[in-house]
Amino acid sequence: MGVTLWIVPAEHDVQRLQAIMHLRAEEPHSNSSYPKFTPHITLALVPKDLNFELPTLRAAVPPSQERLAIDFESVEVGSTYFRSVYIAVKLSPELTTLHQHVHASLGVDPKTPSFPHVSLCYIDDNEEDERRRFQKTLQSEGRIREEFPGSVAVNCGPNDEEDWMSGFEAAEIWVVNCEGPVEEWEILEKIPIS
Repeated sequence: MGVTLWIVPAEHDVQRLQAIMHLRAEEPHSNSSYPKFTPHITLALVPKDLNFELPTLRAAVPPSQERLAIDFESVEVGSTYFRSVYIAVKLSPELTTLHQHVHASLGVDPKTPSFPHVSLCYIDDNEEDERRRFQKTLQSEGRIREEFPGSVAVNCGPNDEEDWMSGFEAAEIWVVNCEGPVEEWEILEKIPIS
């Protein structure tokens, strides 16, 4: 796939989201289903053939970039591996500006389908029914609720505890080498945003 830039929440919110990501509707049939990964919004995909160095990728992020308020819109079932089940995120003017700035700085066309979103799981394309089962598990366990039209929250609490999350504040932008199996992806750099 190449190198990607990710918008990542603070560690506390990463852990909260991972509580949802680790739920399973049933055992998957494929080894590629349900890999562990850090929740994120893919900001940019840098094609392999461009061979950007880390300083160039770092410079694509505005040095004065302020933290971004990320608001959840809905929980969706997708049709591809990297969008199996995901939280659609409201496209704010700030996210739009950052997305455009990074791509213009790198001189690459945006190739970030369904931007912005936070994937909850990756499920093999041969197990499409499992995607729907995962979403139904979230619904049946009371893990999704509509706050108001166009806004959703997910319950990240353990067991019967409630810990509702309707968004997060983006704390960092990561540069990640996304070659090979998901669990072998390599974080190359973490860029704090203030």
